[in-house]
Amino acid sequence: MDARQTVSTEHHFLHSPPRVRTLLALFGAPGAWVTQMALTPPIAAYACYPHQFPLPAPLWPGLTAILATIGFACLAAALISGYIALASWRSLARYSEDASNKQLPIQKDEGQARFLAMLGMMSSFVFIVAILFNTFAVLSIRSCSAWI
Repeated sequence: MDARQTVSTEHHFLHSPPRVRTLLALFGAPGAWVTQMALTPPIAAYACYPHQFPLPAPLWPGLTAILATIGFACLAAALISGYIALASWRSLARYSEDASNKQLPIQKDEGQARFLAMLGMMSSFVFIVAILFNTFAVLSIRSCSAWI
Protein backbone atom coordinates (compact mmCIF):
# COMPACT_ATOMS: atom_id res chain seq x y z
CA MET A 1 0.00 0.00 0.00
CA ASP A 2 1.51 3.34 -0.89
CA ALA A 3 1.70 6.29 1.53
CA ARG A 4 -1.03 8.25 -0.23
CA GLN A 5 -3.56 5.41 0.17
CA THR A 6 -2.67 5.03 3.85
CA VAL A 7 -3.22 8.74 4.55
CA SER A 8 -6.47 8.70 2.58
CA THR A 9 -7.78 5.64 4.41
CA GLU A 10 -6.78 6.96 7.82
CA HIS A 11 -8.32 10.35 7.10
CA HIS A 12 -11.55 8.76 5.86
CA PHE A 13 -11.71 6.58 8.96
CA LEU A 14 -11.29 9.56 11.29
CA HIS A 15 -13.91 11.77 9.62
CA SER A 16 -16.62 9.35 8.57
CA PRO A 17 -19.43 8.60 11.02
CA PRO A 18 -19.36 5.06 12.36
CA ARG A 19 -22.00 2.65 11.16
CA VAL A 20 -23.61 2.51 14.59
CA ARG A 21 -24.12 6.27 14.61
CA THR A 22 -25.59 6.11 11.12
CA LEU A 23 -27.94 3.31 12.13
CA LEU A 24 -29.02 5.21 15.25
CA ALA A 25 -29.60 8.33 13.19
CA LEU A 26 -31.71 6.42 10.67
CA PHE A 27 -33.66 4.04 12.89
CA GLY A 28 -33.60 5.57 16.39
CA ALA A 29 -36.64 7.84 16.06
CA PRO A 30 -38.76 5.37 14.05
CA GLY A 31 -37.83 2.68 16.58
CA ALA A 32 -38.86 4.95 19.45
CA TRP A 33 -42.22 5.59 17.78
CA VAL A 34 -42.77 1.88 17.14
CA THR A 35 -41.93 1.21 20.79
CA GLN A 36 -44.44 3.83 21.91
CA MET A 37 -47.12 2.38 19.64
CA ALA A 38 -46.33 -1.17 20.74
CA LEU A 39 -46.59 -0.33 24.46
CA THR A 40 -49.14 2.46 24.90
CA PRO A 41 -52.31 1.07 23.21
CA PRO A 42 -52.10 -2.43 24.75
CA ILE A 43 -51.45 -1.04 28.25
CA ALA A 44 -54.34 1.43 27.91
CA ALA A 45 -56.62 -1.24 26.46
CA TYR A 46 -55.93 -3.70 29.26
CA ALA A 47 -56.31 -1.03 31.94
CA CYS A 48 -59.72 0.03 30.60
CA TYR A 49 -61.08 -3.26 29.24
CA PRO A 50 -59.50 -6.19 31.07
CA HIS A 51 -62.42 -8.60 30.71
CA GLN A 52 -65.74 -8.66 28.86
CA PHE A 53 -66.98 -5.19 29.87
CA PRO A 54 -65.26 -1.79 29.79
CA LEU A 55 -64.38 -0.17 33.10
CA PRO A 56 -65.47 3.37 34.03
CA ALA A 57 -61.98 4.01 35.48
CA PRO A 58 -58.64 2.36 34.71
CA LEU A 59 -57.34 -0.56 36.76
CA TRP A 60 -54.32 1.48 37.79
CA PRO A 61 -54.82 5.00 39.16
CA GLY A 62 -51.55 6.19 37.62
CA LEU A 63 -52.34 5.05 34.07
CA THR A 64 -51.91 8.52 32.58
CA ALA A 65 -48.53 8.90 34.31
CA ILE A 66 -47.41 5.49 33.04
CA LEU A 67 -48.40 6.30 29.46
CA ALA A 68 -46.88 9.79 29.67
CA THR A 69 -43.61 8.33 30.99
CA ILE A 70 -43.48 5.94 28.05
CA GLY A 71 -44.17 8.85 25.69
CA PHE A 72 -41.48 11.09 27.19
CA ALA A 73 -38.91 8.28 27.22
CA CYS A 74 -39.62 7.59 23.54
CA LEU A 75 -39.44 11.33 22.83
CA ALA A 76 -36.02 11.51 24.51
CA ALA A 77 -34.77 8.58 22.42
CA ALA A 78 -36.07 10.20 19.23
CA LEU A 79 -34.44 13.54 20.13
CA ILE A 80 -31.12 11.80 20.74
CA SER A 81 -31.45 10.09 17.36
CA GLY A 82 -32.14 13.45 15.71
CA TYR A 83 -29.15 15.01 17.45
CA ILE A 84 -26.89 12.19 16.25
CA ALA A 85 -28.14 12.69 12.68
CA LEU A 86 -27.62 16.46 12.89
CA ALA A 87 -24.12 16.07 14.33
CA SER A 88 -23.20 13.57 11.59
CA TRP A 89 -24.54 15.86 8.88
CA ARG A 90 -22.64 18.86 10.26
CA SER A 91 -19.38 16.95 10.56
CA LEU A 92 -19.75 15.69 6.99
CA ALA A 93 -20.55 19.20 5.79
CA ARG A 94 -17.33 20.50 7.41
CA TYR A 95 -15.44 17.61 5.84
CA SER A 96 -16.94 18.48 2.45
CA GLU A 97 -15.95 22.15 2.81
CA ASP A 98 -12.39 21.11 3.61
CA ALA A 99 -12.39 18.80 0.59
CA SER A 100 -13.59 21.64 -1.66
CA ASN A 101 -10.50 23.61 -0.62
CA LYS A 102 -8.40 20.66 -1.89
CA GLN A 103 -6.83 20.23 1.52
CA LEU A 104 -8.32 16.78 2.02
CA PRO A 105 -8.94 13.96 -0.42
CA ILE A 106 -12.56 13.48 -1.52
CA GLN A 107 -13.98 10.07 -0.72
CA LYS A 108 -16.33 8.18 -3.01
CA ASP A 109 -18.91 7.46 -0.32
CA GLU A 110 -19.07 11.02 1.05
CA GLY A 111 -22.30 11.73 -0.84
CA GLN A 112 -23.89 8.55 0.47
CA ALA A 113 -22.97 9.37 4.07
CA ARG A 114 -24.35 12.92 3.73
CA PHE A 115 -27.56 11.54 2.20
CA LEU A 116 -28.00 9.07 5.06
CA ALA A 117 -27.36 11.79 7.64
CA MET A 118 -29.95 14.06 5.97
CA LEU A 119 -32.41 11.18 5.76
CA GLY A 120 -31.86 10.52 9.47
CA MET A 121 -32.59 14.18 10.28
CA MET A 122 -35.77 14.20 8.21
CA SER A 123 -37.10 10.92 9.58
CA SER A 124 -36.23 11.97 13.12
CA PHE A 125 -38.22 15.18 12.66
CA VAL A 126 -41.27 13.32 11.35
CA PHE A 127 -41.21 10.71 14.11
CA ILE A 128 -40.55 13.29 16.85
CA VAL A 129 -43.72 15.06 15.74
CA ALA A 130 -45.63 11.74 15.72
CA ILE A 131 -44.41 10.90 19.24
CA LEU A 132 -45.38 14.38 20.45
CA PHE A 133 -48.89 14.01 19.02
CA ASN A 134 -49.32 10.58 20.62
CA THR A 135 -48.03 11.82 23.97
CA PHE A 136 -50.27 14.88 23.97
CA ALA A 137 -53.23 12.68 23.06
CA VAL A 138 -52.52 10.55 26.12
CA LEU A 139 -52.30 13.66 28.29
CA SER A 140 -55.39 15.39 26.90
CA ILE A 141 -57.88 12.50 26.72
CA ARG A 142 -59.31 11.16 29.94
CA SER A 143 -58.47 7.50 30.58
CA CYS A 144 -61.25 5.01 29.83
CA SER A 145 -63.51 7.74 28.50
CA ALA A 146 -66.26 6.99 26.04
CA TRP A 147 -65.57 8.27 22.54
CA ILE A 148 -69.19 9.19 21.90
